Amino acid sequence: MALKKTCTCGKLIDYSAPYCDECQARRKQEQAAKHRRYDKHIRNKEAAAFYNSPQWKHVRAEVIRNYKGLDFYEYYINKQIVYADMVHHIVELSEDWERRLDPRNLIPLAQEGQGNHSMIHKLYLKDKIKAQKLLFSLLNQWQLEFGGGGGT
Repeated sequence: MALKKTCTCGKLIDYSAPYCDECQARRKQEQAAKHRRYDKHIRNKEAAAFYNSPQWKHVRAEVIRNYKGLDFYEYYINKQIVYADMVHHIVELSEDWERRLDPRNLIPLAQEGQGNHSMIHKLYLKDKIKAQKLLFSLLNQWQLEFGGGGGT
């Protein structure tokens, strides 16, 4: 018998699922609307165009695939298997635009559930250089252990 838990709406779901299908679809729509608002009102126009470009979508998909879809932070720091739903620039676009498509500057993270992407940005506020060194060390550790992932 599979383990079950209660979704935020009260439905019984598999323990490994973050939400029921209806709540997941609603959250996806809410996230898309949030991203559209962010792109329109906050993010600079060049970055917004980049994140909607075919080049970014291709590299993002390749990075997630090359790293087996794992959230790096969760895998190495918390020793848990959590699947990534986004890709993070270690050196941010505002710091070095030329590295925007460099797979050696990109790591898969989870925004949903554990929220490691948000947590990484909080670490950046405390000590960005230390946080970036940690993330680059995780990429190096993957390279040593599995011999791949950084190229597209």
